[in-house]
Amino acid sequence: MNEYERRREERIARNRAVLERLIASDPAHAALHAGTSKTTSRATPRVDSKLKKKTARRVDASDLRRSGRVRKLPAPVYTTFDVDDDLGDANATRKRVKMSETAAARKPSGAAAARKPSAPPSANSLRALDARLWDVYVNYLGLPISPPPNDGGLKAAVVRALSPVANPKFSKMSGIQEWKNCVALYVNVGDKHGNTYDNVFTRAGSRISWFAQPRQDEDTPVIRSIVKTATMDEESVEDARRRAEEGEDAAPRYVDWPLHLFCRMEGCEYVYCGRLKMVDFEPNKRPMKFTMQLLDASLLRGSEHFLGLLEL
Repeated sequence: MNEYERRREERIARNRAVLERLIASDPAHAALHAGTSKTTSRATPRVDSKLKKKTARRVDASDLRRSGRVRKLPAPVYTTFDVDDDLGDANATRKRVKMSETAAARKPSGAAAARKPSAPPSANSLRALDARLWDVYVNYLGLPISPPPNDGGLKAAVVRALSPVANPKFSKMSGIQEWKNCVALYVNVGDKHGNTYDNVFTRAGSRISWFAQPRQDEDTPVIRSIVKTATMDEESVEDARRRAEEGEDAAPRYVDWPLHLFCRMEGCEYVYCGRLKMVDFEPNKRPMKFTMQLLDASLLRGSEHFLGLLEL
């Protein structure tokens, strides 16, 4: 075991211990897991006909809509940690270095109207394609998305998993990807030695801090897409899990959620961290600082890959 692997195993063990201390004292968690021992019949997983039409390349049917129970994953932890006693903040040993605020003046109200409209996307660019969000949610939540052998394109591996076509056009440098039906954020949460950054994740992994690009403001289209999630009605993790086990008819309220998170340690594969919802942001800062809620945190806490990204 090399130094990075040793640190990762220690981090995972620490995070599990911290979560267990919180969860063990939560009666709602105990009641929920007492009910999970009952066996119930499940409908056979199926592939929706609409999904088949949108999927350009073949996907192994055995990988689709496999429940956590069938895949022998740990039971999800639905406990919420949105409480005043914020574990992630209270136990932080060092503070994130405060980013310098610029004195850039706010644009006048007419600036948005004067902004030149964006050119229409080419047919093979991400902005013209619907990301296959459901495939990725079912197959990769809490898991790394690995590139094919002899192909080190880590971000390209995520794009391949999301894209309905082969070889779409995308920027390898940008940490923000705009698809036709969503925005994907790519976040490094640690350096190449496995050291996590301070205060990236808080509230026991249920929230994350994220910074926009310095040139972006409230009128930037991608920022507007992020901000609108604050008022959207999300699907619960219970419904999402039921959909994974029983098929899409089990939770008919589902729509394509517009904001998704992929995190990694520098140089490692991206781990899909599910849906994001904006909690708050600071529009006067440059770059703007956002606080996001991980809507699928209760499922992610059972993943050692996710726990390896945190510093609780």
